Amino acid sequence: MNFKKLAITLPAPILIVSLLSLFMTYINHGYHEDFFQLWGHAWVFSILVILPIAGILIMNIGRIVEKRYGHWSLLQQKLLQCAGIAITLEAILAAITTLSTMHASSVGQFLSIWALTLVKALPLGYVIAMTMVFFVKPRIQRALAAL
Repeated sequence: MNFKKLAITLPAPILIVSLLSLFMTYINHGYHEDFFQLWGHAWVFSILVILPIAGILIMNIGRIVEKRYGHWSLLQQKLLQCAGIAITLEAILAAITTLSTMHASSVGQFLSIWALTLVKALPLGYVIAMTMVFFVKPRIQRALAAL
């Protein structure tokens, strides 16, 4: 992939991962003197793990929705795609944020913190997924087609 394509495709996912990891770190810890250090740790881990996974998931979720629900309206397909993207990426980001910022003493405690983080962040994740599916992705596709 050349530099122009990277410059077009990477800013939105980086911004999204940054906002979601910031929000999830805040959910888990609140704001205090170590907040930015904790968020930085979660952010680096999220960028390294989520960016490659997100691209693959978004493409595959879109294909699956198109294949299985092609008879639905385009709006319904896009809304379902948003739900799939939000749930999968939020679940992964919640796990990364919980692992990198919390020190759970048991699997049960980890799952409890992870589930709470996921549930609290899911509405924001759905809004971000809608923004990506309805606005950002079409613009990126048009920009890449023009290259």
